[in-house]
Amino acid sequence: MKKNKGIIVELTSLLDVILIMLFWVMMVSSDKADKAEQKAEEKIQAANVQAQEQIKEAQQDADRYINDRLAEQKDKLEKLDAYDRTLEDFEKGEMLSISITYADSSEMLSFTRGGQQISTVALTDLSVIETEIRRVLDGLPNSSGIILAAFIYDGNTDLYKNILAITRALENLRSDYSGIYLAYVNTSGKTNIVS
Repeated sequence: MKKNKGIIVELTSLLDVILIMLFWVMMVSSDKADKAEQKAEEKIQAANVQAQEQIKEAQQDADRYINDRLAEQKDKLEKLDAYDRTLEDFEKGEMLSISITYADSSEMLSFTRGGQQISTVALTDLSVIETEIRRVLDGLPNSSGIILAAFIYDGNTDLYKNILAITRALENLRSDYSGIYLAYVNTSGKTNIVS
């Protein structure tokens, strides 16, 4: 009997093709991995840039908030200082007194502060009262700050029309002088006749 040697298959070229395909697949997957890694790095860099911008924006917001609070505190301290100076001035008699006085049997509107006469105007022309009060208030050292003032009149002897005109002028000026505090003092002992 004859021995069958079988078919001899040459695998060298097939192995070459398989190895070439394997290298090609490895190169393609390596390129894809490199591209994926590059994209991931770009995303990380973009996220870092965005995070840095958010941190910077948050820091600016925090600084703005702190500066706003500091400005508010400074304003409050300045107001407290103004109140303190006003009270010290009040203790020294520096309150503005607006009173109706008489000179040569005519009524006069008199302004005094700290015992010193500032101004006097005749009550014959009631239209100039508000202008004169404004001029006196503007001439005060703390005209933009707090002003303590008292309108002093005698309800028995002073003319009601004059009291009313002065009161209206003072009330009209309140909007221009937000720091003015007015007291109305009726020296007659009667209930305040000014409404």
